[in-house]
This record gives sequence, C-alpha cells and structure tokens, in this order.
Amino acid sequence: MLVLFSPQHGRELKYLNKPEGDIPVSIYVTPESNNYPGLDRGFNQRFKLDNDLSPSQGEGVYLVSNASDIVETLQNLYKLSAQPGEIKVISGGHCYENFTFQSATDTDSGTRTRFVIDLSNMRGISEEVKEDKEYIVVEPGASNWLIQQTLHAKYGAALPGGSCYSVCAGGHIAGGGYGLLSRLHGLVVDYLAGVEMVIPDATEGKYKIRTFTPGNDEDRLNWASRGGGSGHFGIITKYYFEKARVPAAPEHALFISFPVAWEQFSTSSPETDAANFAAFLQAYYDACTQLPEQAFTLGKFTFRQNSSDFMAISMQVVYGEHSGHDSATLGGQDVPAYTRDEAIKAIYDFIDYMKDWIPEAKESKHLQQPYYLPGHPVSASVLLNHLYDLPWIDMTQMLNGSGENQCGKYKSSCMIENFTQPEGEEIYYFLTGTQKDNEVPDTLDKAQTLIQIDSYGKQINAMDNPELFHTAVAARNSTLKLQYQTYWKNYENRDEEQRKAVEKAIVAWFNKGYNFIHNKGTNNASGFPVWGDKYQGCYFNYPDRQLGVNPGYTSDPGELYGDFLQLYFGERVRDELLAIKTSIDPTNRFAFSQAVLNLTRAS
Repeated sequence: MLVLFSPQHGRELKYLNKPEGDIPVSIYVTPESNNYPGLDRGFNQRFKLDNDLSPSQGEGVYLVSNASDIVETLQNLYKLSAQPGEIKVISGGHCYENFTFQSATDTDSGTRTRFVIDLSNMRGISEEVKEDKEYIVVEPGASNWLIQQTLHAKYGAALPGGSCYSVCAGGHIAGGGYGLLSRLHGLVVDYLAGVEMVIPDATEGKYKIRTFTPGNDEDRLNWASRGGGSGHFGIITKYYFEKARVPAAPEHALFISFPVAWEQFSTSSPETDAANFAAFLQAYYDACTQLPEQAFTLGKFTFRQNSSDFMAISMQVVYGEHSGHDSATLGGQDVPAYTRDEAIKAIYDFIDYMKDWIPEAKESKHLQQPYYLPGHPVSASVLLNHLYDLPWIDMTQMLNGSGENQCGKYKSSCMIENFTQPEGEEIYYFLTGTQKDNEVPDTLDKAQTLIQIDSYGKQINAMDNPELFHTAVAARNSTLKLQYQTYWKNYENRDEEQRKAVEKAIVAWFNKGYNFIHNKGTNNASGFPVWGDKYQGCYFNYPDRQLGVNPGYTSDPGELYGDFLQLYFGERVRDELLAIKTSIDPTNRFAFSQAVLNLTRAS
C-alpha cells in the first residue's frame, strides 16, 4: 500500500492504494516507511533529515511525477503551515552542501527541512514542437548517463555535461553543466533554450506552472536557468534544447592516465621540493593552454603520504568526422574535426610539454598498473600509461563513476593566469601536510584528499562573454578549474558528537589550507579567488559554505568571504539574479543557505 497525499483532503493524510480519478497525487513517504532510509539523505552522507520528523504533521518526502503534482503538493504543504526554508527539493542528491537536507542543529535559527519534494521519478527525455521548432525536453530526474545514452542512441547527439553517471539534470544543468566535451562545445547551458518551472503565484500559498514559450523571456527565468543555479525562484520541471542546436556526438575517444611520482618532489630540502612542485604546476598550466578543443585533462593531485606515492594526470581526446564544432549552427568558434592521428599527436604534444615531470611510458615503473582515479567528476579504475581507444559513448561509460557514498567537503576556483611561485609552493605544503600553522587532523583520510585541476577555456570562453550576456555564467576567461576535495567515512564506533567533531576538524583544516593558498595567489589580498585578472571566483555547482550563508544558516568554520553570490557569479550576474528573485519570489518561499534571496524580506 502506498501512502498518498491527496490535495482534496487538505491537511488530512489519507492512505490509498491509488489516486482517485485524475487528481494529481504525490506519493508521500513517511519517516516510518521502509523506503524512507535513503530518501532522507543524498549522496553526501554528511547531511540527512532530522530523526524526529512527524507523520502526523505531514513531514517527510513527497515523490512527484509532473509539474501539476508539484503545484498541488506545494499548495497542500502551505496548508500544513510550511515556512520558508522548510520545503526543499531534490533530483539526484549530489549537492555538496546541506541545501536540501538541512538539520535544525546546523542553523542559527533552528529552521530545518521538514518536507522534501523528490523529483527523481521525473526522468523523461522526450520531444516537443513549439512554434514549428523541435525541442528535446529533459526532465530534472534524468541522470547524466541516461541523458547521454539517450541522446547518443536516438539522435547521434551529445550535451557537454558532466561524467558522474548518477548526477541528475535538476541541479547540474541550471548550475552550468560542465564536462569532458566542454572545451569543444562549451557548457550545457550554452544550448539551453529555456525551462518550464513551477513558481509562486501572486496569491499567498498558491503556485503556478510557468511554461516555456520560444522567444519570450520577460521574466528572465530562462536566462537565470542558464548557469544561475536551481532552487532560487521555483522548481524547474523541464529543460528545453532546440534539437537542431544540440552538438553531434563524436565517434571515438582516446584516453590515457599518466602517473606523476611524488618522489621527484621528495628530496632532503622541502624548500627545493616546493619550488619544483610550483614549476610542475606552471608547466601543467602551460600544457593545458596548448591543448586543442578536442582534448580535456584532469589533474588528480593527491595528498602525499610517503615518497613512493604518485599522482595522476588523465587525458581524453575525441576524434572522428563529428569531433569538430560548427559555429554557424552552435555558436562560438569553428573547430575542424580531428583524425585519430591528430588525436595521437595531441597526446604526444602534451607529454612533450610535461616531459620533465612525466616519464616515458616504457620507462615508467607504473606501466599498466591498475589505478583508481579518486574524486569527482571522473571516478574510475584504469591502467596507467595504457592508451584506451573506444567509441566515445563507451569511453563515457567507462569513466562514468560516482564513487562511494561517504562524507565529503569540496571547494573550487576558476583560474585565469598561471600559478604564481608562492601559490604553487603553498599547494605543495597543503598536499604534503606541511603548511605552517595548519596542522593536519589525525582523522583526515589522506588517500582521499586531493586538488583536481581540470583544463578549461577554449569553447567555454568563446560561447559567451559579458557583452553577449546569453547566460548567467560570467567566468568566461578562465583557463583552469580547480576542485578541492576530501572524503571520509562515518564509522560505527563514532557517536553523533564524535562524528561532528571529526567533520569540524577536517573541514576547518581544509578551509584554512584553501585560504592560505589563495592568499599566496592574490599577494595576500584575499584568502578566496576574488574576481580580477587572476581568478574568476567559484563554481556554483561546487557549493561551499565557507564563502558565506544567508541569515539564519550556519557557515563553515574559519575565515568567511561574506558575499557568496558575488564570488559565484560576479557583481553583474548577482545583481540580475537578485532582481529576478524580488520579482518572482519576493517572500522567499524558496530558500536555502546559499539561495538567491530577497534580502529585504529575509529574516
């Protein structure tokens, strides 16, 4: 028997076997249901709903199937006296912070998530015709892998989105949508025509479906959904991509992972080692600037535990008749297709740039050694120095991992200019646990602590700019994207107080190390990647509560930036998003710790 919440009964919870008539009904999963564990949390095991939610108050998870379900559910939750910040939304559950699963113990005000609207059953990929144009329509619960597999099989197409297979469209697309094809085709939002969204109605407690109409964006919600993030203004129920503007999928891809031995930075002189490591990072930056659009690199620069450890740089190059980019159809700049020989040459050119740091494959003691690529967005087991040559869709499947469900903390920065010498040295000290005044906690899982440095730029920077202003992604001059990551497990022999203590110690160390690095990168101007000639802030899809939080929410330990929206979006986009919020949702019905809020109404 399913537990259903029918709009015709208002505050009453009614147990039914099936919906009555054609009235939209969402599936209500109570905290007492056997399928509630797992629905009460996302991929990051740090965050879950409080244990004392009450079925008698309608608290718990609501599984919806369409926009009408969402409208009815929201309106009924209003009748249950739901307040701003108590209703949250989830599609895939990969949020790096507690935007959905907000515990009362993690807020200054005690406001917590009481109701979760779960979009995971809305996973359709279909077609619609509007004003004689064909659109591919993606629902928010569709996963990255489902999207790529469907587009490839049905249309021979591919969106340049992320690689973690279980990340879903609901959060990924609206935040930008960045993946291994982005240097060739840009970001997913560069192809997003618009959205359907459930938004507040002018009448208190009422909601409406804001449909997608081609060429009409008076409310600016289509624009805001191109990189401004999800959950600020309403609930996106459909993403529309003009069929003729979705890039063709490349036929083939090469992939290889190079080991980078820590022992070359492990002499008797820490100062010399730090200087050499900085030179290595500078060489990596230079090598990335020389990459063709078809190539993408992931630098998995992991914490050193002993001198025999090694890091890895992975590289993918696509080739085939459809491995180019047609600016007349897609925008940006023309890129000719790559042959296999040209793809091989791109790999050897990269090796040549990095020859002082990467040994030739035949001389590497790690040749053909199995290696697990840690962290996100690519998490897979590969053989080192082994050249994989597969159909592109098979390569995407091979690299399509999400890793283990555990606890994690993430940080980011978008970098324009090369690493400064002091900055590169500070990264060395961070990854070797030798930063001054930042002692490594005993509970840190060093094997799962890394800075991932991905190649960026090329078509990402060509598809939009501040003058065109097609999207809410303002970071269009960056060459590298850095993602700081650390993971740990909640062991059974730790009670809740001990788990919180472990989390606080790890996060405090992690944040402080990040601040030290950026102080060096900004010549002591800021412990954050402030917008300027050197950095372009942070990536909203990698949220970080150290940047700051809205009133009533608890931030990370350590130094805070404050104006987190400015750091994510820059001033112009931030101001536009705030204006849209005031227009669409002036009473902040949709709110979380880093949501765009109408601050005149925020408590």
